[in-house]
Amino acid sequence: MVKVISVVCAREGSKGLSNKCVAKINDKMVVEYAIEYSLSLGDNVETVVSTDITKVIEYCKKRNIVCIERGIKFCTDESKIDDALADAIEKKGHDCEYCSLVYGNLPTRYPDLFCEALNFLQNNKDYDTVISMQNVEKFHPEWIFDYNENVLPLVTESHYRRQSLSQKMIHDGHTLIFKKDEFLRRYRGELLYDKEKRYSIFGTKIKPLINEEVIVDIDKKKDLILAEALLNNRSIHYKS
Repeated sequence: MVKVISVVCAREGSKGLSNKCVAKINDKMVVEYAIEYSLSLGDNVETVVSTDITKVIEYCKKRNIVCIERGIKFCTDESKIDDALADAIEKKGHDCEYCSLVYGNLPTRYPDLFCEALNFLQNNKDYDTVISMQNVEKFHPEWIFDYNENVLPLVTESHYRRQSLSQKMIHDGHTLIFKKDEFLRRYRGELLYDKEKRYSIFGTKIKPLINEEVIVDIDKKKDLILAEALLNNRSIHYKS
């Protein structure tokens, strides 16, 4: 059976909502939802938490969850998620074929999306990565203004109706699963890739997994309200 290392990443501090990963929803830390989701994914998925947050480290120790106490060089505002992933893989992922990135500030989770992504990679060996995507709909670039709190900028009118807009998609933060060995080779400089292209460190052929699930990425106080409302109105129970 294919083995996957599922890396739950949670870094202290935030430019948006301070310490968002340990903010509480229903007396549970936001990152707890991400960890419980990862632990629910099956016996062939090994969960590793990568964090510098003391509360999260203590949480993992009490529950015997594998935890990497992330070094300071992986925790600055300039640090890339690539660094934390490579660190986790090198320490805990030697026997794994794939790696799954789980953001610790995203509490609304859907195991079926992970399973669909993993199944696709297993059945389509020419692909390197699967990334979950959603249509941007009303938040379309053609309907967006540059920020100005004093005067609404002048923008040339394009389309009045949403259905007339060209379709655009954006990564929703939920699922990013990739071939572990090829990623490490790119990260170490052993395999060349176009560093100017987004997500190129994860591969040259990436499958966008389009979904319509309600996914809340915690970055502002209002996101906590939205996530709590969603979690209180659906019955998802993870095995922890």
